[in-house]
Amino acid sequence: MFTLLFVLLVGIGIFLIYQQRQTGNTAWTFVGLSVILLTVLLFRFFDFWGEKLWFDELGYNDRFWTLFLAQAVFVLAGALIGLGMMGLLLRGLPRAKLVLKRFGLGVGVVLGGGWGYANWSVFLQFWHKAKTGLTDPILNNDVGFYLFSLPFLDQVYSVLLTLSIVAIGIAIIARFNIEQDGRNLRLERSETIDEKLSNKLLYTNSAVLLLVLAGGKYLERFHLLYSDLGAVSGPGWTDVHIVLPALWVTIGITALAGLLLFFPGAQTAVKRTLYRFQVRNAGSPLYVVGSVAALVAFTWIMALNIVPGTFQSFRVEPNEISYEKPYISHNIEFTQHGFNLHTVESREFPVTDTFSREMVQDNQTIFNNIRLWDWRALDAVLKQFQEIRLYYEFEDVDIDRYEYDGKYRQVMISAREMRADNLPEESQTFVNKVFKYTHGYGITQATVSDFTPEGLPNLLVKNIPPESKYAALEVDEPRIYYGELTDDYVIANSSEPEFDYPRGDQNEYVSYPGDGGVQLSSFWRRLIYAYKMGDFKLLLSSYPTDESRILFRRRIKERVRKLAPFLRLDRDPYIVNADGQLYWMIDAYTASSYYPYAEPFDNIEEIQYKQGQEQTTLRVRHRSDFGGKNYLRNSVKVVVNAYDGKVDLYTFDEEDPIIKVWSRIFPDMMKPRSAMPEALHEHIRYPVDYLLTQGIVYAKYHMEDPEVFYNQEDLWIRAT
Repeated sequence: MFTLLFVLLVGIGIFLIYQQRQTGNTAWTFVGLSVILLTVLLFRFFDFWGEKLWFDELGYNDRFWTLFLAQAVFVLAGALIGLGMMGLLLRGLPRAKLVLKRFGLGVGVVLGGGWGYANWSVFLQFWHKAKTGLTDPILNNDVGFYLFSLPFLDQVYSVLLTLSIVAIGIAIIARFNIEQDGRNLRLERSETIDEKLSNKLLYTNSAVLLLVLAGGKYLERFHLLYSDLGAVSGPGWTDVHIVLPALWVTIGITALAGLLLFFPGAQTAVKRTLYRFQVRNAGSPLYVVGSVAALVAFTWIMALNIVPGTFQSFRVEPNEISYEKPYISHNIEFTQHGFNLHTVESREFPVTDTFSREMVQDNQTIFNNIRLWDWRALDAVLKQFQEIRLYYEFEDVDIDRYEYDGKYRQVMISAREMRADNLPEESQTFVNKVFKYTHGYGITQATVSDFTPEGLPNLLVKNIPPESKYAALEVDEPRIYYGELTDDYVIANSSEPEFDYPRGDQNEYVSYPGDGGVQLSSFWRRLIYAYKMGDFKLLLSSYPTDESRILFRRRIKERVRKLAPFLRLDRDPYIVNADGQLYWMIDAYTASSYYPYAEPFDNIEEIQYKQGQEQTTLRVRHRSDFGGKNYLRNSVKVVVNAYDGKVDLYTFDEEDPIIKVWSRIFPDMMKPRSAMPEALHEHIRYPVDYLLTQGIVYAKYHMEDPEVFYNQEDLWIRAT
């Protein structure tokens, strides 16, 4: 309905513009454009204000405005940079090519604005950059330079290079006219342009492009810290002693070539050289620019490919361990730092071959918590006996530990969420899905190692309403409005009572008294969210009142990603019963591929083992968003209240430079670890994704002796 309204209003605007052609009155064009512009702005404002209200409800108003204003500034700055640079580079275009110039300026604005919008996180991190205290051993820069400044410089180079290439392309096209010969189009040399101005424009743009490329080669010095030419990631002997000096040569030659193209005398000298070699059309500026570009390209190939490759193949590789030993040490040190493995402590663990009754008696806590239940088997049992109704669903089973009855036990816990899509098709009405079936209810909790005489789990918390065997495990607020499965919006506290839970053949009902969601306190808000949800029936329904609240973005990972897009979230959120309240805890990571000298993580793991007499390779695919990253920290624990959707972010690694920078960008967004309530703090865990990633890296990087590492003498193979 809203799409139809949008099309209708834009259509009216187009019709009014068309009226100008019929009547000759230019006022119609102004009115038509105004209708179109106001329509677009109104619909964009609906979305904008709906988001603003959502952030207000969460208590992160400053986060919303900081990012919104930053993105607006970066888009505007990028557009101005694109416009300004293209304006300067196309300044010499003749008036006959005004359309082409305007096209170039428009391309500059679009490219610059898009560049500014896409790289907001890079710019913010650069502006608030922090030092790490660790210096790289080759260029002697603080690691913070590589994490925060180098990505920014790379993005500046990329936009300058793109704009320069577009400008030189336009300068070349401007030298020709497009002629039509029957059905064919062909380029013909333009006779109407000023030859001198046209040549100057081509030389100027080519010179600027070469200077930008020289700047790119300067940045390539820093990218040597990620080289894969030697035995390990990071610069080896050839990079340090051959490539690094060669880069200075290419920088100098490329910059000099660019500067010379500014001077007519240098251009004439190139032409004479081409004439001497009897090159056809040697006087053409295209040939002059092409010959200079060829000389630069030849220098690059010789200095950065052929010469280093020759040294690597014929000098370094035959004596690799002798040459690469100090560089392997650098790689080991920085890879360990990148994956937080430099803090690992090695300890002797006494092992005995005998197993005795005394060993069991002395380690009762360990043996009582050995997990005998497989989570998949337990999940199947819970679905059969504890889902109660078809509209409830257990997404997965989480493992946690709780203290009850004077014991500290490992338990398995699962949340009973609402899945309205499981209702019979005839019951999946607008009223049922939006107003009636709004929330899940309660949890199940079982010990990891106990069985009933029937072979079922020993349930510590079960049924609806939740029945707890121990007071410490009681659930005071069992309603789950936010979870892993809740991806639809609902309206709570409306005039239509919400289904609460089943009681035999009867149902209990409730009216949501919480403060989650956005209050629909006016028709204006109902209009905004009817548009945002794409559901016109929300505007027509009589059930919402001024006290009703719309709860959306209820899937917890989507919720956190919207709030903190700079964090990577663990794949397995887990439900926690803390002081009778239900919370979701999510481990969050910071990551980068800019950590110098560190080995990037390969998310495709190959494990070789023998099966009989045959050698077999097992390929395991891990998290794709960790692939290629050489820096990883589990810096943040996120807590989402299952009842009202409130989100809290707690910093657990205050030494992480990336999270330090984000804390500067959004100063009130993340809380210190000490602010986490003790009841929640008891349930933090070391996440599986993080442990597995570190373990795969440490299987190789526990070897700290360069020679042992080079020969891979002590490579660990994890059990499969």
